Amino acid sequence: MALTDTGYFTHDINLPEGTYNTITEHRDRYEKDILIQLLGYDLWKLIDAYNVSTSPQRIKDIVEGKEYTEGIYTIKWNGLKNTDKVSLLAYYIYIQYLKNNAVTFQNTGAVSPSVEGGANVSVAGLIQRAGYRLRDLAGYSGQDLYAASLYNFMLNYESTYPEWIFNEFKPYNAFGI
Repeated sequence: MALTDTGYFTHDINLPEGTYNTITEHRDRYEKDILIQLLGYDLWKLIDAYNVSTSPQRIKDIVEGKEYTEGIYTIKWNGLKNTDKVSLLAYYIYIQYLKNNAVTFQNTGAVSPSVEGGANVSVAGLIQRAGYRLRDLAGYSGQDLYAASLYNFMLNYESTYPEWIFNEFKPYNAFGI
């Protein structure tokens, strides 16, 4: 079940939905990939079966978000799905969309689209910027404990999620390495 919709693809990750650019296909394919990477397969299965009325509270907390305390400070994990329409899932889908559409394959081979009177621009900068935003939302070892990331949330509730397996997302750089 998809947790994002086209409303997430605005502002810095704008992808207009249209006849030839269907975000839905990318969303259906790539949400699973990033969730397995960040949470592990067992926890992904529980999130994939997410239902507002029947899912256990611990799964709702990952999907819908939750406030928790770190020391004397309150932190709000915004969740994978939220009314702010900012999700690490959308950033990952955006990156994959750009990578998949930067070059197409035709009968003559790999082709980069061109526009009359315009210039081709590399998507590397867009991918890199989105990758670092995704990294901040997903979290990483050594991140500020007060950052509202999935990693920090899961670390705070590690005993609640014994099946959690975390593999850090590493952003791409402009050189593709």
